Amino acid sequence: MTDTVERGTEIPKKADPYFGGFILETLTIGMYGDSRSAIREYLQNSFDSLLQAIEKKTTAAIEARIDITMSEKMLVIRDNGLGVDSSRAVSVLTSVGASLKDFRSQAGFRGIGRLAGIVFCTSLKFITKTQGETIQTTVTFNAKQLRQQMSPLHGAKYTLTELLEKNITASQSDGHEPGDHFFEVRLEGLINPPQECLDSSLMSDFVGQVAPVGYRDDFSFAPQILKAGEERRFASTSQKDGAKKSLLDQVRVLIRSADEVIDVRKPYRDTATVGKDHVPISDIKIYDPPSRRWWAWVALKKEPGVYKDDRIRAIRVRMRNIQIDGTELMGQMFSSIEGAASFGRFNDWYAGEIFVDPTYVIPNARRDGFEEDDNWEKMQEELTALCADLGKQAYEISKQAQLSIRTLARNTKEIEDKGKSITAGSTDTDKVIELSNAVNKLQRKLGRALRHADLETSSQLRSLENKLLDVKTRAVRKLGVSQQVDLSEVREQAQLEIISELMAAFREKLDPPTYSKVAKIASELLGSNDF
Repeated sequence: MTDTVERGTEIPKKADPYFGGFILETLTIGMYGDSRSAIREYLQNSFDSLLQAIEKKTTAAIEARIDITMSEKMLVIRDNGLGVDSSRAVSVLTSVGASLKDFRSQAGFRGIGRLAGIVFCTSLKFITKTQGETIQTTVTFNAKQLRQQMSPLHGAKYTLTELLEKNITASQSDGHEPGDHFFEVRLEGLINPPQECLDSSLMSDFVGQVAPVGYRDDFSFAPQILKAGEERRFASTSQKDGAKKSLLDQVRVLIRSADEVIDVRKPYRDTATVGKDHVPISDIKIYDPPSRRWWAWVALKKEPGVYKDDRIRAIRVRMRNIQIDGTELMGQMFSSIEGAASFGRFNDWYAGEIFVDPTYVIPNARRDGFEEDDNWEKMQEELTALCADLGKQAYEISKQAQLSIRTLARNTKEIEDKGKSITAGSTDTDKVIELSNAVNKLQRKLGRALRHADLETSSQLRSLENKLLDVKTRAVRKLGVSQQVDLSEVREQAQLEIISELMAAFREKLDPPTYSKVAKIASELLGSNDF
């Protein structure tokens, strides 16, 4: 009798997964919407290597450095960290999604960011060597051919392994200096790279925002921030030998382009542009949540309005002092406040940083947020509470500004009524002059208010300006005198405003010694320091 299988009985079958080459396109071009993310990924890997080298005393903390060398067709990122030993280098550098890093203590840990650079170069090379060895390893990815063969048109033809085998070469050479240790990324034959790869100033701006670099020497609040970091050191902080003086992991990054060398720092200064003027940071406030798994510093100012400088605008989230996302993450927190949707705009009113315990939440693969879990849910609640507090403060500043507008409007109405009374009666020169002086005084107040006003407020202030101009025009006509004096005053005021805006731009872009020279020349020419 032949055995039969009963209907409905499940028979085990061996699964045979197949990973096509197209998956690599998803993990590289598809993973990072912004090609600049490749730069951040390489800086992140260099940072991890440097921290390891410092812990193992291979590199002194004061000597740890990342060099970014730029040229028209190539970008090189090199660190003097631990490097990868010759016995493992080829295997480590050709593995995808198989990093041996510990996510709790290292910034990069998924093993996919290494390939981000194939998006905008012809050849992607990794060159490395460890201390005590004479062997140097080079692994080269044929980026141009990879992009072609992993595209939707060809990606299904090869397995992931076949695709990589066809486009990777590796070699080792002996006879190198035993004391050398480094890791170098070379993006050769740049093709439609991000603008930062072609402009050292833009590269400095970008790196200063995303990398774990230090603060500017002239940022007077830096010692307070570093002290707060030292007092809030997370248990996972590296450099256990005590060489580090702050929770804030920092590394020196130098950008080299032609004859120029830029020592990159975070872009924060004591003043920043709001509206048309430079506004001072009046103070910073340190925030600690109930969980104590993150902390923040936030810059405070007394004037309403958004920061115009994209490099410092909004509160940034950082893990191991490397930026997570841009400004959107905290923007979402402000917008999510129940019953206060209008608070969404207030993120741009602030500057500051949030430092997160790397053992508490896990960055997602794109590093534009965190993995959804209970800890991240709790942290979002705490961040929303922070945003609610900051939103209320910003709202009060905005409300006070609106009250100031009401006062200016009331003063304008009083002058209008006084002007009507003067023009309706007999000509009184003293009263006309008194009225003109009152108009001039109020115009100056309006001018100061305009410097910090947002679009809606500016429109209201301009309307008040027009009303005052009408009052002055009618009064002068009543007096029957030339308006030449008034026109000269207008021209002088316009010139002063232009000079003030130029000096504000110089103050932001020039280094302190150069700005001081410019200010001295301007003062001598104008005979005044009122700019």
